[in-house]
Amino acid sequence: MAQARRLLESIREISGKLSRVQRMVIVGVTALIFISLLLVAIFGSRGTEYDVLWSDLSPQDAGAIVKELEKEGVPYKLEAGGRVIKVPKDSVYRLRLTFASMGLPSSGVVGFESISANQLWSTDFERQVQYTRALQGEIVRTIKSMDPVEDARVHIVLPEPSVFVTQQKPATAAVLLKLRPMEELTKAQVKAIIKLVSSSVRGLSPENVTVVDSTGRLLSQDISEGALEEGFSSLDSLEITYQFERNLEKRLTNLLGPILGPGNVVCQVRAELNLDLVKRETVTYSREPILRSTQEIRETFQGTGTPAGGPAGGLDVPSYVTPGAQESQYERTEIIHNYEVSEVKEATTIAPGTVKRLSVAVVVNRAEMDEDFRNSIIQTVTTALGLDPAKQDQISVINMPFNPSPFEQAPAPVPVWQRREYVMYGAAVAAALVVGTVILLLLRRRRLAREKEEEGEEAVAHVGAPTEAAPGATPEMMALQRAREGVERLARTNPELVARILRTWLAEDER
Repeated sequence: MAQARRLLESIREISGKLSRVQRMVIVGVTALIFISLLLVAIFGSRGTEYDVLWSDLSPQDAGAIVKELEKEGVPYKLEAGGRVIKVPKDSVYRLRLTFASMGLPSSGVVGFESISANQLWSTDFERQVQYTRALQGEIVRTIKSMDPVEDARVHIVLPEPSVFVTQQKPATAAVLLKLRPMEELTKAQVKAIIKLVSSSVRGLSPENVTVVDSTGRLLSQDISEGALEEGFSSLDSLEITYQFERNLEKRLTNLLGPILGPGNVVCQVRAELNLDLVKRETVTYSREPILRSTQEIRETFQGTGTPAGGPAGGLDVPSYVTPGAQESQYERTEIIHNYEVSEVKEATTIAPGTVKRLSVAVVVNRAEMDEDFRNSIIQTVTTALGLDPAKQDQISVINMPFNPSPFEQAPAPVPVWQRREYVMYGAAVAAALVVGTVILLLLRRRRLAREKEEEGEEAVAHVGAPTEAAPGATPEMMALQRAREGVERLARTNPELVARILRTWLAEDER
């Protein structure tokens, strides 16, 4: 009994030693992997790291930049067919500033820097061509700064000046835009481009600017002169009217739905909107005049002789003053009042969007409807929409039973995850995963059982293996030594089996 317990303790000690060895092996392998990754990161980062200097370059700009980099001895890499240039990461910002001072990249666009100061021998035609080319380049650069625009080309036609005003031709311009992938220009952006071009060229009106994209669509066809001047397109009237009608229909449905029940009322609105921009100037005159200024003249004479003046048309006869004549006195006052007619000028701008006429139709899901209920609906809708009989607004309330198929019998849309084909695919994938998991578990269990059998056979073989006899050992001592060695080998190879055997022996001894 004591020997069995000592053997069990030795087996547990051997098992503990084996666990510590396994832990040491795991820790050592983990440390080795961490050190290897650290060394790879340290030595791998010693290489030169490149970053993008510029991307999406034209061949002209790429060639000019590469030439300057080779001149300065800066290493570089070309990607995407030469449209992307990479340089060492620590030199990106310095090189960008350097090339910006040189006007690179210009994307093949030539601006006012192309006009040289020394044009002494240039003709007027050559100067005009250079100016037009530079102006086109500057407009292209401005248009390309917009986010949706990837590239642009501008053609400007400046007519020759004429001494006759009636024979003077207007300037024209054409703009070709290449948009970025998945990008579209709104009408407001097209208007902005047209205004930009027309404001950059002298004598160019907005209606003479044509904007086309790279697919051949005429973007400026829906924009009229009034839209450019007032920021409103006449062809937007359909969209505005549609949105206005849907808004009124939604309001009526929300109003009548809680009363008649959801799905029991359908409302349709037909609206006629006045989308014309009207400007009026009114001048009003007042009946009472307003005093503007007053002029007053006074004449006074006192003395002997004939007073100054006299009747109009009289003869200018010199007066002879006799001695002892009486003194005369003369005084005249003249006042002139200047009046103005008062007037009031008023300038009124009527914004587009006023309602000219409304027609409303309300259909109720009922087989019968009394007149009182119909009149209450008419009064409610009239008050809610502000219908005016003076403008010939109309309203119609009709009762009829609805077809239940569109509302009640229509099947609800089946979610994607509940469709038959997707359910079948999901079931097949799940079954394959389950079968694969079961097969892996069976194979693993069979492999473990085979390993245990091999370990048991090896332990039994080791138990029966002969050992060298010690000098002076008796046969009993040799048999005990062989048994101990066999038990130790079995404990090293399969400690769980030995522990289970010993626990069985101890249980039998206690009985």
